[in-house]
Amino acid sequence: MKRIFNALSVASILMLLLASGCQMKASRVSTARPTPAVLTLLDEQKPAGAKPTAAPKAAVPKAVSSSSESDEDDEEVEPTPDLHRPETYSLNKGEWPFCIARRYNLNPIDLLSANGLSLESKPDVGFVLKIPQTGEWPESRFGHRYIREHPAMYEVHAGDTFNIIACRYGDVDPSAIVEANEIPEPYDVPVGRIIRIP
Repeated sequence: MKRIFNALSVASILMLLLASGCQMKASRVSTARPTPAVLTLLDEQKPAGAKPTAAPKAAVPKAVSSSSESDEDDEEVEPTPDLHRPETYSLNKGEWPFCIARRYNLNPIDLLSANGLSLESKPDVGFVLKIPQTGEWPESRFGHRYIREHPAMYEVHAGDTFNIIACRYGDVDPSAIVEANEIPEPYDVPVGRIIRIP
């Protein structure tokens, strides 16, 4: 009985010490993560053996300089705004239909159906997707549009393009990454560079 009392006393003291020593403000915990089924679907939709290339110049706007920097630790995460939906979209290397559905807030099943594709389809680079103008990403079925939380910092790896990086984050537009980092044409980023994901 004495051992149990001593163990409880020590545990209580440790809990008090740990709780009183915390000086950091609580951070928000994200509970939404893509399910294994969604991640598997995403991996299956990637073009087989695709080698990354630079983002096409026509798809990326010129960089805009930001006049002020904010402290990212205190910055609230804002939802990614919905982009204007084009009528069609030509797939670039590193992109697949689920990536485009996340980017433009589309129902991926509607996108696949509109293009005669199935979950098993692996459209080639250059495949022109017809973009539905109605519907939205079904979070109840596929989780959040984002795959990785952002704003964030990202280290560029060999073979990365802005399209590939955007698809890794889910709901990010490649041109927004270019703008946020003031990348000049031809939009090449050296391996190892740390870039901001808006």
